[in-house]
Amino acid sequence: MLCKRNKNITDSVNKIIIRSPNWVGDVVMATPAFRCIRENFPNAKICILLKSYVGKLIDNAPWFDEIVQIDENNSKGKAKGYTALIMQLRRNQYDLGILFPNSFSSAALFWLAGVRYRIGYKRDARNFLLTKGLNRLKENGRFLPTYMADYYLRLCSEVGCTIRSKELELFVTEQGQKRTAEIFEKYRINNEKPFILFNPGAAYGSSKCWTAEGFARTADIIQSEMKCNIAVVCAPHEVKLGEDIKERAKSKIINLAGNALDLEVLKSIIQKSDLLISVDSGPRHIAVAFKKPVITLMGPNDPRYSSSPSEIGEVIRADVDCLACQLKVCPKDHRCMIQIKPEKVAGVSVELIRQNKR
Repeated sequence: MLCKRNKNITDSVNKIIIRSPNWVGDVVMATPAFRCIRENFPNAKICILLKSYVGKLIDNAPWFDEIVQIDENNSKGKAKGYTALIMQLRRNQYDLGILFPNSFSSAALFWLAGVRYRIGYKRDARNFLLTKGLNRLKENGRFLPTYMADYYLRLCSEVGCTIRSKELELFVTEQGQKRTAEIFEKYRINNEKPFILFNPGAAYGSSKCWTAEGFARTADIIQSEMKCNIAVVCAPHEVKLGEDIKERAKSKIINLAGNALDLEVLKSIIQKSDLLISVDSGPRHIAVAFKKPVITLMGPNDPRYSSSPSEIGEVIRADVDCLACQLKVCPKDHRCMIQIKPEKVAGVSVELIRQNKR
């Protein structure tokens, strides 16, 4: 049964447009909110507007009637394409627009497109563009770091939605599974052995990254304890990072970075894994969505933004004085990541694998 709608929105919402987050991990953490909107507006036409590079994350998701992608041709930097996007959205006459990004530009787009009721957080000096603006939660006069799934679900609650589940959720495609099977055959990945993935890259910035030596040493220790398949997954521009890890390891590591792994295939590979060892970036949240164990190596970011209550695994942090600085590039010596010990990572990894094989 649907809850009472906020009377300022009206009781009949027929057309909804959602502006998706832009980062891979944030899109995954927004999936409970996507699902919540569909559950509470089952008869509405729902459109999601998102950056083209995260489009494959939501393949096969049952929550949307239309997907509109933003790329270099219709971004705000391209006047002709941007105007065409505004006119396309304006023609659809959306009743409700929910803004997940905090940017001025996302709110301006919905305002220009004539979206009747626009809701988002009061950020980036955009409050005058919103019909309803929410304040961030505060603690002792400062912004309270909030798990992003909860941050997005607050927007749903504000439009009167009942929240039934906070679980992250993703779907694989037949094409992604087929390509994964081909990759497994090519590299002779044996399904009878534990399959461990390393994700060393982070689009956020270099401050999140661990060392190639750390990953290589972790692989050597794990493989001295058990027979397993270990593979590195990276973005296409991070192929060398995967090669650096492979070259530094004394044991066998498969570098999958050169296989043009788009998000459709990456989802399927992670779904097939037994464990992901990752810095705090998008693949971590994909693993959580598929209920796969994940070890997260974290330094510059506050864990309260990204730690899911349903996450299986462990967040490993060094004991240093500058944790959670939130900086993209370390101005010091990167101690928060460098001081994470491979022995610790490998020990937790082996224990998790053995627990899940019992």
